[in-house]
Order: sequence, then structure tokens, then C-alpha cells
Amino acid sequence: MTMNVKVLSLFILMALSPVAVSAAHADAGYTEKLEFGAALEEALGHFWAIEQNLDENNAKLALVHATHPIAELYDAMKPTLAGANPSLDAKFNTVLEELGVKASTDVSRADADAAIAEAKEMVALARSEVIGDELSNEPGFRMELARTLLETSIAEYAEAIDGGAIVEMAEFQDGSAFVWRAGVIFEEIRDDLPTHEADEMAELFEEVNAAYDRRADPSEIETLTGGIMHEVDEILGVEVSEEDKLQGYVDNIVDLLTRADAAYASGDSDLALSLVTKAYLDNFEFLESPLVNAGERELMEDVEHEMREELRTMIKNGAPASEVSSQIDSVLVKMETVAVVVPEFGTIAMMVLVVSIVAVIALASRSKTLSLSRI
Repeated sequence: MTMNVKVLSLFILMALSPVAVSAAHADAGYTEKLEFGAALEEALGHFWAIEQNLDENNAKLALVHATHPIAELYDAMKPTLAGANPSLDAKFNTVLEELGVKASTDVSRADADAAIAEAKEMVALARSEVIGDELSNEPGFRMELARTLLETSIAEYAEAIDGGAIVEMAEFQDGSAFVWRAGVIFEEIRDDLPTHEADEMAELFEEVNAAYDRRADPSEIETLTGGIMHEVDEILGVEVSEEDKLQGYVDNIVDLLTRADAAYASGDSDLALSLVTKAYLDNFEFLESPLVNAGERELMEDVEHEMREELRTMIKNGAPASEVSSQIDSVLVKMETVAVVVPEFGTIAMMVLVVSIVAVIALASRSKTLSLSRI
């Protein structure tokens, strides 16, 4: 398997970063903990979105954030959590299922708030159990979580906005929620960061918030959010080209689907579902915008449908192993085309991004304070 970008960043981080983590974390389990932590942070973002929709009496969107996305995140986390603490996993599952019923305008706001508070408590317990309190509080680890949230927000916003208008409100709220959660993490660790980089990040967070308010073009959101991610990479000492990063996602998808095929054939459907979900949520989502920008929207939609919808449904429904294997083979064939398209686009995108970031930082030179007000 090609080394995951997040794992590579850890090794560089230990040698160069002013917010380094200990060498004890440079093991195979670090990536799993990072992915698990990122899923927890996304869940917290969805809880925040539920609260915003309840404030506006929007039962439909509150339910959206309490069900489908949370279910996907749990699918990805279940094998890890169950392996660490089966009883906690069972409780977590129950609480999330109840959230879909109680986070509604059909019950009292007090009951809804209580359900959300219980879900947040479960996130804290799961974080402590799987990641551990020491690693969970390390600035370097938390910065990587914030970076993942921001990267995911770019993809969500790109799906949500067309011509300055919101065409997919759930995705727009996803992007907003993940930027909000990344901002919370940033504020909590800001004093541990180099002053200059922290000030630049604060300015860019405010620019991103303002861009969301005016429904800016997705390319502007990508540039501004990419500016924050660039500052994070500078602090962590990470130097990975855009082309290598995109190719890394391709390699990860191939590896995860191959492992999912073997897991399902051996009878471990929970692990297979987790691996497929990670292939989509943690990897393919970051390839969607590059594929669309490269003129491959149909290819992007085909892979998304076959992997996210069809393959996951087959596994959940207990389809024969031969059918699941055939479906995985179909996705892998399409990934061969993705592997050719994405690196070619990556080189061009990186050149554009670097120029854009320089321009944005130059324009954002005036003093500002970070606003974490609702987007």
C-alpha cells in the first residue's frame, strides 16, 4: 500500500514541527486513530447543524443531519469502536438511533437538546477510549483533524452552490458545519501555534465565513480554505505536492476496496462496510471536485453511485460474496481511469492554488479577529 499522506505528515511532523507529537505515535495505529477522530469531529459538526435547524424550526434538515450522514460515519467507526469496547459501541449505536427520533420538532426542545447532549457525551467517551486523552489533546493531532474537516468542507460546498445560489442545502450546511468545527479546534489550540501563522489563519477563517455568507463561487472557497490548510501544513512541516496527494487518495481507495473484498469473502461484513465507507468518505470525496474540473463529471458520478450507494447497500443487505466482489471489480476498473485523469489535473490545480493563496493572503493583511458566528 502506498504510504497515506497523513502518515507521511506524521514522520515529517516529528522532525520539523514546533507542535510535534511523540515518536510513540508513529505506528500503524496512528492513521486509524486520526480517521476515527475525524469521523467524530464530523459528527460534532452535524450535531451543531441539527441545533441550527431546530432553532429555525426546520424539522426536515434537522432529520437529515441526524440520520444519513451520522449513519455513514458510524459505519466507518464501528469496527474500531467495537474492537476497543463492545459495550460502548452498542451504546453509541443506540444513542445515534435515538437521535434520529428525538432531534425533531415533534418532541420538546428540551428532549431534543438532551438527545444531542447525550450524543456529544458518547463522542467524548469514544474519543477517550479509542484515541486516548493524551493524543486527543495534542495540538499537532488536533490540527490534522481541523485540516481534514476543512478539506471535506470544500467538497461539500462545491456540491451545494451553483451560480451564487444554494442548490443543495444539506451539503451547504455540511460545509458550514465543518468550517465551524475546524474554527472551534483552531481557537482551542491557537495559543499553542506560532503567532504569525495563527494570525494568518484567523484572518482566512473570517474570509471563509464571509465568502459563505455571500455564496461565493466554489473556486473562491477552495482558495480561501486552501489558504488555511496551507498554513496548517507549514506549521506541521508537511510538504506533499497536490499531485501526490490526489494520487494517494486513488491508491488508498484501491487498497481499501481490495481489503473490503477479502473481509466480506471471509464473512466480516462490518469490516467490509467500514472499509468501503472509508474509501468513499475519507478518499473519494476529495477526488470529486478535481474530476469535475477535469471534465469527468460522469465518471465521478458513476464511481460515487457504484461505491457509496450500490456497494454499501449490497453489503448491508448480505448479498452473495461473488456479487460484492464483482461490484468492487467494477469500481476498481473505473479507478484505473481516475488514476490517469487526477494526476494530470493535480499539477495544473496546484499552480493555480499557489498563485491564488498568495493573492488572498496579500489582500487579507488588515488586522481582524476570528469570527465563529454562525455561517
